[in-house]
Amino acid sequence: MKPIVAIGDIHGLNCWRKIAEEHSGCRIVFLGDYLDPYAYMSRKDLLANLREIIALKASRPDDVVLLLGNHDLHYFCGEAPVATRFDAQMKDAAASLFMQHRDFFCFAWQEGRTVFTHAGISQEWFAGDFRGDVSRPIAGQLNHPSGGQLASLFRVGQARGGPRGACGGIFWADASELSDPLHGFMQVVGHNRVKEVTERAGDCDSRIVFCDCLRMGKYWYGEGV
Repeated sequence: MKPIVAIGDIHGLNCWRKIAEEHSGCRIVFLGDYLDPYAYMSRKDLLANLREIIALKASRPDDVVLLLGNHDLHYFCGEAPVATRFDAQMKDAAASLFMQHRDFFCFAWQEGRTVFTHAGISQEWFAGDFRGDVSRPIAGQLNHPSGGQLASLFRVGQARGGPRGACGGIFWADASELSDPLHGFMQVVGHNRVKEVTERAGDCDSRIVFCDCLRMGKYWYGEGV
């Protein structure tokens, strides 16, 4: 089993290149949010950076995992809520790039009992809203939801401006909604900004690692997950 490197939200940053080069023998999991930078960046450079990530996936299809984030979905998925910093002038180009390579991207990835998503899975959301089955592979259910489960994937919780009492799904879950992460699993997620990789333990043998800290040059490294 190869060690795994998880790279948090990209938002146009290109320091992922050095990380990927230094860990060429590892599996690399990108946690999504490739677009919508915090600081100004030309659309040309932003899309070129995403194309490089896609090219890395094409060159190492079995060792590179590309997850989608809320700042990606709103460019090509009509069911996805629009997040901040959405660039309407880039919509067509971004949508075309994602759709041309749609087989390269997924919603979730799992290695054993470690699950990778963009924002994370709370026990409340998985059991009560998504109505998942912990006896089956978690990532498989998230990547292939039934019609009745699809809306819950894009759920925005109260903490991020959604309906009162709602808990965010795998693209929008806020750290405050993940105090009780999915029972029995370890999770590695982005979305919630931290200064360094931060791990939180939950009930029922659950753990969650927040690693949206690429802007600080930091990422998660795990062996034998």
